[in-house]
Amino acid sequence: MKVLLICPPSETPFKQEDHYPLGLLYLASSLEKEGFEVFVKDYYKESWKDSRDKMIEAIKKADPDVVGFTCVTMNRTSCCKMATITKRINPDIKVVMGGVHASSMYEQILMNFPVDAIVIGEGEITTPELISAFKNNKSLKKVKGIAFKDKNKVIRTEPRMPIHNLDSLPFPKHEFFKDVMKKTGTALMITSRGCPFGCIFCSTSQYWGRSWRPRSAKNVVDEIEYIIKKFPYVNRIFFHDDTFILDNQRAIDICNEILKRKIKITWECSGRIDRISKEMLLKMKEAGCTNIIYGMESGSEKILRVIDKKITKEQIKKAVDLTNEVGLTYHAYLMVGNPGETWETIKETVNFIKTLKNLEVNSVGRLEIYPNSPVYALAKEQGVVDDSYWLTEKKVPHYTYEHSEEELTQMAYYIVARNQLQRGLLNFIVFALKFFFDKPKKAIRYILIKLRLMK
Repeated sequence: MKVLLICPPSETPFKQEDHYPLGLLYLASSLEKEGFEVFVKDYYKESWKDSRDKMIEAIKKADPDVVGFTCVTMNRTSCCKMATITKRINPDIKVVMGGVHASSMYEQILMNFPVDAIVIGEGEITTPELISAFKNNKSLKKVKGIAFKDKNKVIRTEPRMPIHNLDSLPFPKHEFFKDVMKKTGTALMITSRGCPFGCIFCSTSQYWGRSWRPRSAKNVVDEIEYIIKKFPYVNRIFFHDDTFILDNQRAIDICNEILKRKIKITWECSGRIDRISKEMLLKMKEAGCTNIIYGMESGSEKILRVIDKKITKEQIKKAVDLTNEVGLTYHAYLMVGNPGETWETIKETVNFIKTLKNLEVNSVGRLEIYPNSPVYALAKEQGVVDDSYWLTEKKVPHYTYEHSEEELTQMAYYIVARNQLQRGLLNFIVFALKFFFDKPKKAIRYILIKLRLMK
């Protein structure tokens, strides 16, 4: 059987050039291992207008038995549109969806769109079993970890247990996106799955499970070695884990394995503030790490408690000081609009990040609401959003129970502007000009907001 895997376009422009759908590449390897012919296409960085005809052409050209769509909340609309279009092209094609949004909203999708089955959670074991059931015309009820519609009723089968031995999975089929890797010099990897912490804005723990499942250091470096030998133009790895830095010793073991094999590669990762040690940072730098992205979110102790981040400002300061001492660069995820946010907590954040040496803030997120996250349950109780929202073509909503969209925007811009000004007037002017030319609509909107405030 032929299988075409597609990542449809996001609802907003996505400018991260080195991005490609790693999850689909894991599926591709697992399906090929079982003897299926697989094609993978990525349109996430494109607009619906630019990609619609390309996706139609890809389906017609591949003439697949199964089309699988990876469905996250940001591309749910294009996924559902393409499900309908696929059935128009050929009603015999089996349409399958997987991904975070499809796993959360499987019943809604199945009741409203022509989707034959939804893979809930990890798909490397489930998807080959599902397609084999299609091929052999067997009952889907025996396939664990899926949902499907039967006689206008949604049936969810027995849950699939998480894959505990991630080393058992074949490496993702990076070959499908060698052009992206050649253009950017970057390959993506994921060395662990899951996060045990459960911040209120995140649906990760619901999708991967409230646990952390790491690959072994040897298996991780085996993949690095495979990548740089197979694709010699790759000089950088980005570890796409929700939290690469969780176990200090594992991180050190990965670094030691890179050094032992004398692999010359630079790499970046994300990590938790409270898991930083000087020993680990020194080893990471020695092994090629150049940058760490920390999930700080806020500089207010009150907000850190509300979002259940389980870190403190003292821990943030200590981690940043160690990072600077070792000589690594770092970036921070920051957001505004969490429950309890006020202008006092915003100013507390501004004053706190002034104390963090070498922190440059170019953007600040506004709290978005995603299905299956704790803040989604809260927002539904407050009437901000309900499940029917996901059937519209509106963008992922911000949490607006306490602040309007305009005020959230103003809060975000305030933090960015104060940080840039702190770095020097000339730096602020350069940033402001670049911001205006890169994003004129946002710049004009910000100016209009300021003018209204002045009145």
